[in-house]
Amino acid sequence: MSNANLKRRILEAISLFEREELSFVSLIDTVEKAGAAIEAIPHEMGVELRSILSRLPIEQGYEEEDCVSNSAHELAKLKTWLSRVPDSSL
Repeated sequence: MSNANLKRRILEAISLFEREELSFVSLIDTVEKAGAAIEAIPHEMGVELRSILSRLPIEQGYEEEDCVSNSAHELAKLKTWLSRVPDSSL
């Protein structure tokens, strides 16, 4: 699958989550799987994705406990990260 399709899959999951049509668990699962399949990114971008992914379950826990969650900030960081991913692995 091309990077463009993987990016689109992640962005669709974010959109569904923001409309409360997708659970946090499903969002995290989609990002983990599609993110792992993205090709031709520098090591630093891989580290950045892992950092974002490590924050999502924490934000999920905050939301489940009715605490202040910063999931919107983490999703914005993910969208910014995705904008820097090349559409193709060539």
